[in-house]
Amino acid sequence: MDFLGHNGISIPVSQINYLLQPLLIHIRNRGTFLIAVDDHLFREIFGRAFHSQNDGYMLPADSAEHNRLDVQHILLRLVLGNSLYPAQDIVRKALSPHQQERPAVLDIGTGSGRWAIDMAAEFPHAEVVGLDLVPPTLAGVNEMPANCRFEVDDANLPLEHYANSFNLCHVRSAEAGIHDFDNFLYNVAQILRPHGVLVLSTGSPQLYDENFEPLPVAHPSDERFSWVQRVLGETFIVYRNRGNPSCEAGIHWHGWLEKNPNFYDLKTREVFIPLGPWTGTADETQTYIAELMRYDISHALHSFKPMILMDGLRQDVVDRMVDAAIIEMRDLKVHAYVKWRYTYAIRKDTPWCERLEAPRPIDKMSALTITPRFEDACRSLETRNSIAIPA
Repeated sequence: MDFLGHNGISIPVSQINYLLQPLLIHIRNRGTFLIAVDDHLFREIFGRAFHSQNDGYMLPADSAEHNRLDVQHILLRLVLGNSLYPAQDIVRKALSPHQQERPAVLDIGTGSGRWAIDMAAEFPHAEVVGLDLVPPTLAGVNEMPANCRFEVDDANLPLEHYANSFNLCHVRSAEAGIHDFDNFLYNVAQILRPHGVLVLSTGSPQLYDENFEPLPVAHPSDERFSWVQRVLGETFIVYRNRGNPSCEAGIHWHGWLEKNPNFYDLKTREVFIPLGPWTGTADETQTYIAELMRYDISHALHSFKPMILMDGLRQDVVDRMVDAAIIEMRDLKVHAYVKWRYTYAIRKDTPWCERLEAPRPIDKMSALTITPRFEDACRSLETRNSIAIPA
């Protein structure tokens, strides 16, 4: 377990500014709502653009969301010591240029495409493919690397057309759009070459306090109550109400991969990132990371609004709840960590094995991402709409 703000890798401020400056320029140049591709790929819900191919993933796919993902990309790069991936030695070995076949990388759920573009720049000898339900807007990208391309596809569909094609598969925060993540891991094994690497990462909707204990999320009268946690908890309830357990898949990755005969040498690392600069650290790198985490979550709350509204909460309730959460982060009223999980494994050099057993439902308690009392307090829509929120 790592926790930033108390230790971590320091990066020169000049290097951080080098990463942030082009990002800030292209965010300013982007509109708040931009669709520059075929309209049939999108639908508009509560003023935001969503893809129209998969009801499981419930975050927007417009420029405002891609702005947020780009900032999150820089944040996570800094968390990893200015690296695009954990387990640097393993990944670099997998993408070594001294191979019979040209190394190839697949980024599933590529979002804004920023990770794929940066990987193509770092590994110019490799082919990099970004895959998502809609193409990235790519605003602010001055020059696309010649070795990078984007494809529109649904990762829930069979991937045999990519069989034995990639040395690295990267999946970041895409689990909510995958209907059966256990089976998805088998499909990924099919597309990886022998000794290829799978890298999974995601953030948890459960915040943690200074002692790394889960924050309560049930009611404002609770000790240590957080409006940020309340909104994150609402998104969790939305996914549960829609019968989508995949939003909890991250806590099962390690166990699923242990049972998967196609992988070996799997590891999981959890990183606790301060939600805002409340730790008092003098380290400038950690301060940047905490500020970027606050930016990421602040804008994510706005991206969560449409899904919560679709679940039946009133507009005024959602607006005031998000406003209270934004003020809470601005004023550092709650000292909280956001937990990011990294799980990675290596593909065996044995023939691919498909999953033979039928899928089993995720056990509710073993998959409990959010503290149990929240579900009890928010079981009815009337209860959720009647919560007392500061005006």
